Amino acid sequence: MNKAEHIAKNIKYAVAGELLLAVLKFISRRVFVLLLGREYLGLNGLFTDVLSMLSLAELGFNVSITYSLYRPVAQGDTELVKSLIRLYRRVYRAVGLVVLALGLSLLSFLSFFVKEMPKDIPHIPLIYVLNLANAGISYFFSHKSTLLFVHQKKYVETSIRAAVSLAATAAQIITLFFTRNYLYYLCLSIAATVVQNIAITVKADRLFPCLRERDVRPLPPEILGEIRRNVRAMLLHRIGAVAVFNTDNLLISKFVGVAAAGLYSNYMMIRGFLNILVSALFDAITPALGNLTATEPEARRQTVFRRLNFFSGWLFGWMSICLFCLYDPFIDIWLGRGYLLPKPAVLLIVLNFYVNSMRTPVNNTKSVLGLFWDDRYKSILEAVLNLVVSVLLAQCWGVAGIMAGTLISTLAFPFWCEPLVLCRRGLRMSVKHYFTGYFAHLAVTASAGALTWLLCRALGGGLGWFLLKCLLCAAVPNAVYLAVYRRREELSFFKHAAAHAVGRRRSGR
Repeated sequence: MNKAEHIAKNIKYAVAGELLLAVLKFISRRVFVLLLGREYLGLNGLFTDVLSMLSLAELGFNVSITYSLYRPVAQGDTELVKSLIRLYRRVYRAVGLVVLALGLSLLSFLSFFVKEMPKDIPHIPLIYVLNLANAGISYFFSHKSTLLFVHQKKYVETSIRAAVSLAATAAQIITLFFTRNYLYYLCLSIAATVVQNIAITVKADRLFPCLRERDVRPLPPEILGEIRRNVRAMLLHRIGAVAVFNTDNLLISKFVGVAAAGLYSNYMMIRGFLNILVSALFDAITPALGNLTATEPEARRQTVFRRLNFFSGWLFGWMSICLFCLYDPFIDIWLGRGYLLPKPAVLLIVLNFYVNSMRTPVNNTKSVLGLFWDDRYKSILEAVLNLVVSVLLAQCWGVAGIMAGTLISTLAFPFWCEPLVLCRRGLRMSVKHYFTGYFAHLAVTASAGALTWLLCRALGGGLGWFLLKCLLCAAVPNAVYLAVYRRREELSFFKHAAAHAVGRRRSGR
């Protein structure tokens, strides 16, 4: 199977798997809200963010070791792969133990993170411990799934995760209907996580028999030194990412309330589904990109990045327009008008989604090129600015103020710093060309979004009108993009690639 076929198979499985899981999650969330209510929802989101902060114990080791695996996998150096995986396994077992220990140490401080602890929810400490156990289990199995990723076999993990999640979600829905007990719900989540990780481990062992071999050589000092350097840089990146993206629920719970965090979590669930879908899509592409950077010349890298950036701009622009126009109508049908946030907060959620999604092609390319060091301090500055501005604005604007703080900190540092490092240090191309294209596409997206929103605004509410709004969101922005970009080389490339893929399928090859 060649690179294109691996990418196509990964994308197919990713899209199908994530769509299936999304349907299940939306059904599960509907049942969750009906049977348990907003405060359970807010508590669930709060604990998710608290435990996400503990991922700092990972120190960015995952990204560093993944980068180190690209070249030996591309060159078929099995001995070096075995050495890297052994290091990965040892480090992540230690990380898992640290996460569990740190998580337990926070047990006495749970009330600090909440403006007013819900009195109607029993066993809150036990709920937290079960969430902690669920979050910590995967660290003991991660090395196997990373090897699947680097070998462009992500579809193996995707299919296992979809099958296990299907069974687990069905069991959780049935359990909530008959017991309305959140503890049973969490126990089923833990069981699903264990089964999923064991299944992935068994499959990886079958695909890569070398993982079971005991004669593993020590890592060469130069590779170990490179990993240590990258980990030091990635730690700073991880601190910034966690402080910016995993504190919103904490701040909302602290300064606005758990119920507001519950409302926010519904919007984040929808945005999170898109993020997972996009991550799955780029996870299918990134290993091939890593292989390319290890074997191809600089000019080829520049061409691939331009195409990837063009694809990302179109995709994320369209998704952002859909979010802004369909967020409230969907939640109104799904959960009811009582679960809607104010429109300014919704706009800021969408702007954050667009700005941060547009960082994806830049950061993925930086990652496969190993460019972790040069912009390492911007993450700390971003994190400090985000927390300060979010806390100040939360006092007067509530949820919208916290969203504004995230946007301001992103624009102040990573927005310009990351492309600058990539263009100067990695691709040797003009950063001016990158930003010219960025703002030109932003203007096109804003125009297409305004037109789509005006058309959707003229329609009424209810399921029938919502479906018509979906059709408008599918047609109008893409028609605008097609009209504007019809002569672009990147669009011609994707048209030819799609036609070639269709032709191969029809010929049965």
